[in-house]
Amino acid sequence: MNPARFRVLVSGVLIVGVVTSAILILVGFVGSIFVGWDGSFAGLPVAASRASDFSAVFSGLGALRPIAFAQLGLLVLIATPVVRVATSVLAFASERDWLYTAITLLVLGILLVSLFVIR
Repeated sequence: MNPARFRVLVSGVLIVGVVTSAILILVGFVGSIFVGWDGSFAGLPVAASRASDFSAVFSGLGALRPIAFAQLGLLVLIATPVVRVATSVLAFASERDWLYTAITLLVLGILLVSLFVIR
């Protein structure tokens, strides 16, 4: 993989992640104007939840709750750099550039530890 293709791949991952995140957050915001954050487009009864509680994101998506769309957008935004680094690992490994693969794996490990272990 040449450097130009590598840049295109990495920038594509970042663009897709940010655009997807922005669309999801916008859908949640526009939906909240019509039914409120805790409302539901499906007309299903829902319990109120805190905006910082991400435990019900997927069930909220099933109920078409605007807050769940916005929360998913935030999760996609947080995951975008992690996916970018994982893509870089695969790209370096496909080039058999083991030094950069190892360094990028270390960075990926640090990112994952900071997301899931450190609180």
